[in-house]
Amino acid sequence: MTTLLNSTANTAANKSCAACKGCVSQAAILAASDTPVRLLKPVGLAQDGFQVARFDPICADEFQSVQQAEYASCKRGKNAKNKLARKTRWGAYIRDTFSWQDRTTYSLPKELNPEEGGAIREFEQLDDAFLHNPVTEKLLRAVFHAWGFEKSSEEQLYQVQLSAIRYEPTIETPAWPSPVAPHQDLVDGAIAVLHRTENIVGGLSRIYDLDRRPLVQMDLRVGDILFVRDAEVLHQVTPLMLEPGENWSAGKPAYRDVLLIRFQPVGR
Repeated sequence: MTTLLNSTANTAANKSCAACKGCVSQAAILAASDTPVRLLKPVGLAQDGFQVARFDPICADEFQSVQQAEYASCKRGKNAKNKLARKTRWGAYIRDTFSWQDRTTYSLPKELNPEEGGAIREFEQLDDAFLHNPVTEKLLRAVFHAWGFEKSSEEQLYQVQLSAIRYEPTIETPAWPSPVAPHQDLVDGAIAVLHRTENIVGGLSRIYDLDRRPLVQMDLRVGDILFVRDAEVLHQVTPLMLEPGENWSAGKPAYRDVLLIRFQPVGR
């Protein structure tokens, strides 16, 4: 991973997304995040195992409108036990160009996701308009280059997998991730937080070593991206709950939107 991705452990207060207005005009690169990272075990942070970075264009009002419209149509997958609303899209990246496929099914081995038992799940596809939005494409390119693959897209064909997930807890029911336990996904991944409403608690990202010893815990902000090297660490997201407060009223939606981004060289 490039040195551009520098995880931090400071305690700076979270910045409001309102400060990001107009940031889409800024250089579309990844920067170090100041999201507080809390150590769960007094060990050194492995620079190659995970990193946190920021991509401020996510916070721009125009992109937020596009993203909200796309995620509002996310639905629970067919043949899926988990009730999270989700869309997926598979594609290819070569010569700096994305080509998107019509594929709706997804499955993980039972060993990696015992809750779904290896079932073949079916999800609706992310719309082309969202995929070809300039901010979305800049985000995907920034994530690709951050991994520092040995070969560029001019020399190598890469598979791309996207999963758009909306966590939407209610007073009665938490939003449970899938799987709940610390796990691996068989491929390196980046988790970008695109939106989060008020009155949400939970959704903490946790990193463990391969012996399941906890390393760090972090509460990612909108615009943050967590990079995870799958072979080196386990990762987990805690359940999300709705927390009534001064700005909440019955029936007011509460949700957290993330985009999982995975690149993999074809033929590896």
